Amino acid sequence: MPDSLHAIAASVRTFLEPAWRHWQPGAKPPSKNTCGRSSLFLERVLRHEGYEARWTNGIPRLGEDAPELGPFGFFDGTRWESHAWVECDGLIVDVTADQFGAPPVLVTPTTDPRYGARTLDTASPEAVAARQRTVDELWRGWGTR
Repeated sequence: MPDSLHAIAASVRTFLEPAWRHWQPGAKPPSKNTCGRSSLFLERVLRHEGYEARWTNGIPRLGEDAPELGPFGFFDGTRWESHAWVECDGLIVDVTADQFGAPPVLVTPTTDPRYGARTLDTASPEAVAARQRTVDELWRGWGTR
């Protein structure tokens, strides 16, 4: 199972890399700040392939008035960073963890201490809708690749 998830995730990452360069020219690495859209797209691909996949995120800080420093998001060894990924069959599937120094495609147990899930999506309704529109646009390209 992890090998097949890794293969699908690697294909998704290869497909997404040109979009990342378009979204954020010059970003280092190109996956930086793309985890929400990328993970939502990965979730759609995995579901299409028959997996029970779920978009997941973690936001360590909710704002100046209500700081939450962790353990939510991705722990890069120094601090918790806002992040999104996919959970599938007891595994985390992440195609953008390299922005924190991890491998470009990561498939690891949901017990991996670098990840802290939070079920609340703190994005505005407009941002959630924009994320979904982006995934819909990507999906059309995925079908013609």
